[in-house]
Amino acid sequence: MKRIIFYIEKSCFIVELKWIASASAVESSNLFFETFDISSYTDYATKFVELSNEEKIKYKNIDGFFLDKTGIEMNHNKKNYKKLCEEININLLSKKYYDILFIDRYSEKDTVMDLLASLENENYIKKIYKQKKQIVKNDLKSDTAIKLMNSICQGRSLLQSAQSANMLSKPLIDFYAASAYAYATIVINSPLHKSFDSLKGSHGHTYNHKNGTIDFGGTVPFGTFTDLLASSYLIQIVTTDNVRLKYDVLKSLDFVQKHAISISLLALLSSVPELRNQVCLVNSKCNIVWNLNVERTVDKKDNFIYKFEIGDGKNLPNENVVKSVFNVETIKKIYGKYIVEVSAEDVGKICPTIYQDIYGKLWYVEPLIENLYLPEICLHFLIISALCNIMRYSPYEWNNILSNKISSEFSLLISKYLRLFELKYPMLLTEQLTNLLPIISSK
Repeated sequence: MKRIIFYIEKSCFIVELKWIASASAVESSNLFFETFDISSYTDYATKFVELSNEEKIKYKNIDGFFLDKTGIEMNHNKKNYKKLCEEININLLSKKYYDILFIDRYSEKDTVMDLLASLENENYIKKIYKQKKQIVKNDLKSDTAIKLMNSICQGRSLLQSAQSANMLSKPLIDFYAASAYAYATIVINSPLHKSFDSLKGSHGHTYNHKNGTIDFGGTVPFGTFTDLLASSYLIQIVTTDNVRLKYDVLKSLDFVQKHAISISLLALLSSVPELRNQVCLVNSKCNIVWNLNVERTVDKKDNFIYKFEIGDGKNLPNENVVKSVFNVETIKKIYGKYIVEVSAEDVGKICPTIYQDIYGKLWYVEPLIENLYLPEICLHFLIISALCNIMRYSPYEWNNILSNKISSEFSLLISKYLRLFELKYPMLLTEQLTNLLPIISSK
């Protein structure tokens, strides 16, 4: 288990400048899926189909047959696991990937917001719902599509309001915008939700004002954040160099539900590629974001392989963690960089944290906690929630942050993040609500 805790002493404002990233196993009944041997279920499902009608009546259905032969009851949580596995397997086999959408660098915010506005159409929402969920048989009901459309519309309105709001109030408006969009994102993407009715009213995480941490997983009631996490179960990497790959993060989801996790604001901010240099000004030990280049080549036996090149030529991330997340036993070190080679058939078994910045460049991010993968949209959801909580419940503290009383570097970091959020979060939403990957043109 990776535990990183260090402090920066600065007046009485240690909370904001504290690094905490910890997880502890808990005995929790607060589960939303339960793992089991899915291949065994598939085998018995095939055998059930081959039974005579009289034998099928005896067992009533496949689940009854599976229970009789294995003693395993297909309860609600196991059915959720089955849905996730089926959706993942179909998506991994599919050759469908995001299409890159280049955005003019001088009007990026307006272009992305116009794109989000174009989604506010009932027929489009029904169409993308079917495209995102491979195992869904029934069409989305009109009343649900309208509710989703209203949620998306509300999110856009709040985001636009936040863009013109004062820094003193930005986090609150941005968080409610993120929440409104999250509801639609969950229903459209998650195989576990078909309507708003199944969504829980809680946030799915808490902010610990004493420690300055976002807490989730374990015994924290599931809600919006957890559902958003479960709707981002499959990672797509698409580059302008025509590299395309997918892998799932189901093991990370299982890790979350079985561990109590606490992460501080500074640790979360350290994971944002666009803030890499700014975070290092606050504390040079916070560098966990590394240059990443990915190539698709062939080996000597003409097998396709993916080559991951990590590092800046001077410093390198933790080697053992790199081996673990890429599921390899050995890696090469050339010119101050790690070279990790993964065969095309094994690429679905990796689980590195790879983010793409607003210009499409890839970055390898050392996991804050071993076995934890935070999809980028979930990372930003947690950060804006933390800032919202500080603003709402500690207005004096929030004012001190903005007025350079903690440090000029930290104040600049927070201001820069809020402006980044209002550009990056809509871009991430576009990935979730369309089949497009927005990238700001560097030309």
